[in-house]
Amino acid sequence: MTWDEVKGLAVETVVTPAGAARRVVAYAAPTGLLWQALAVVAVLHGIYYGLLLPGAARSGLVSPALANAPLIVAACIFAFFALMVLLLAHAGRFLGGVADVPAMLKVTIWLQALRLLAQVAISAISVISPLIGWLGMLVVGIWGLWVLLSFIATAHGFEIIKAVGTLVMAFIVLILVMSILTAVAGFAPPTPTGDI
Repeated sequence: MTWDEVKGLAVETVVTPAGAARRVVAYAAPTGLLWQALAVVAVLHGIYYGLLLPGAARSGLVSPALANAPLIVAACIFAFFALMVLLLAHAGRFLGGVADVPAMLKVTIWLQALRLLAQVAISAISVISPLIGWLGMLVVGIWGLWVLLSFIATAHGFEIIKAVGTLVMAFIVLILVMSILTAVAGFAPPTPTGDI
């Protein structure tokens, strides 16, 4: 895929997500290569969050141990993405969909790559104008949800309402699993002690 094709697909993803989803799912790639691509996207996300987490740790939003462990952050992000792929594939099939794991790998890789680019752009804009950055984040969040639902529905070959059900089922299980894993690993947010 050429750079011009990538740019065109990115625009199509925003404007007509269902059409873009068909192109993404139809893209031929070995499953092993897709898992490697997912790992690369996870590492890039880890680098981005690695720049933000120290400030979040100083504010008490995340554990300092997590803020100082970029490799673990990247591994957690990869685990999150991988679980999401498996859950979206199997939850969708439970509701009558047809997408398999490779199809959801393609969807996740593409959408998470675009999400990272959007986050970097919003972070840069926020330095100049926090208000515009916040509005951009809101727009990206809302429209991004619609794009995700469109991709899930197209990949599984069913209607949007079933895509909503698939996403809800996947997120419930995902939150439970990731909460358990982060608690076991000792990366839960610090507990307030009442000291000032």
